[in-house]
Amino acid sequence: MSGRVIGGTLGALVAGVLLCWLLPKFQYIPPPLPHGAGERGGSPARGPQRVICMSPAVTEIVYALGQGERVAGISNYSSYPPEAREKPRCGGFFNPNLERILALRPDLIIAQGRAEKVLEFASERGLEVLRVEFEDLESVFVATRNIGRVLLAEEEAELLCADVRLQLAEVKLQVKDKPRPRTFVVVAREPGSLRGLQTVGPGSFLNDLLELAGGENVFSDMSRSYATVSKETLIQRQPEVIVELHGEGILEPADVDRILEIWDAMPGLPAVRNGRVYAVGSTFALIPGPRMAELAKKLAAILHETGDR
Repeated sequence: MSGRVIGGTLGALVAGVLLCWLLPKFQYIPPPLPHGAGERGGSPARGPQRVICMSPAVTEIVYALGQGERVAGISNYSSYPPEAREKPRCGGFFNPNLERILALRPDLIIAQGRAEKVLEFASERGLEVLRVEFEDLESVFVATRNIGRVLLAEEEAELLCADVRLQLAEVKLQVKDKPRPRTFVVVAREPGSLRGLQTVGPGSFLNDLLELAGGENVFSDMSRSYATVSKETLIQRQPEVIVELHGEGILEPADVDRILEIWDAMPGLPAVRNGRVYAVGSTFALIPGPRMAELAKKLAAILHETGDR
């Protein structure tokens, strides 16, 4: 079987995405009185100056807004842009390092999803929290504008959103008259096997990007944005293309060979028979942020077999 390298999956990152889609898109939680609300924050004219970014998507957005100098700490799985890697790590979705957060003296914490531990901790200590959610494609733009508003970078946020929208519109235009292959997107599975296949459905930004890039999601009728599906159900759906998204970074040829060998176990799928199983290895593969357009371009190249894969 042949395949293509587009180039890796962080279990905790995927788990966080799967958990967080249920939650409100935006919530700003100021510190409660009488803990000195407003005393720790940045000046009104400058906004917060010591910001903790508690998800990779938040980190990327803050840096893309040109506000990287304000970042005091990042989540464990933030890896882009490269300069962000030098910042102190403050834990992840499920295990925030609360002591490290406090030691960094933040005047704003930007959290994704429910973030219950962070919210409770911040409330007890009078720390300001901006909570954002990344569900469908549009929610990413909402979150970007709200982060820009709190950081007093509203103009930068509007320009960033406009640039990403333009790139996405270009991809959509390029594929508008092309066939829409039936596609199965894999965001996680058990290592070395086809058990525990996790995919995306309506209401997820990945589903939106797939459709924008000219594909038809074989699980577009799911009642959830993310779910685990069986091999038996997958056989019934008969995908013409399979795309595995790996978020760690570039995949080595040996890694791709192993992925293709695993899928050889299901020759009854058209995607496997026709050599249309692909692995996208990139740090932007699973992150809803400014680089979504890059993923849309990769998906379009895969789905329509253009030369720039």
